[in-house]
Amino acid sequence: MENRIRQARIEKNWSQADLSRRMFVSQPSVAAWESGRKAPHTKNLARLAMLLGVSVEWLATGRGDKNLADTHGTPETSADWMLPEERRLLDFFGNLKPHQRSTLLGFLESLGN
Repeated sequence: MENRIRQARIEKNWSQADLSRRMFVSQPSVAAWESGRKAPHTKNLARLAMLLGVSVEWLATGRGDKNLADTHGTPETSADWMLPEERRLLDFFGNLKPHQRSTLLGFLESLGN
């Protein structure tokens, strides 16, 4: 799996830091995935596949169709369906420290009440 993660990341022209921000994990976590020292947690696998634009099956096993396809059968990435403001918010959120994320989420939840 480590080679597939690296390959898909490089095809997106993303650094490990770029992927880590989008995944909301540390850059050393991405490095560990790509070196084979650790595998992504199951909860991260679907998000990782979505962000990289590949199928979960291909990413996890190397089998099946590599490209993630939308309902029309065309390759799709998460950025294709996000508004520019959503991408900015996610990028910003990804750069926050865990306690800052918690504080921001608490604030946003208070706005909904």
